[in-house]
Amino acid sequence: MSEQPKIDIEGESEPVVALALLRIIMENSKEGVEHDRDWILSTYADCLAVVGGAEVSYEDEEDEEDEG
Repeated sequence: MSEQPKIDIEGESEPVVALALLRIIMENSKEGVEHDRDWILSTYADCLAVVGGAEVSYEDEEDEEDEG
């Protein structure tokens, strides 16, 4: 992954917590995986929804459950 700029995240609002969660997800991505703008915005939207209390399901997980 390319070097990420250092950004200090401060506060406890839902958008700030969602941004911190997005950052954790990106930092724990597989080595060499590059994320495009659409992926970043979509994942941030998911993070914001989860922080707000929503449950987010993913197509890959649903497909695996159907097969099992």
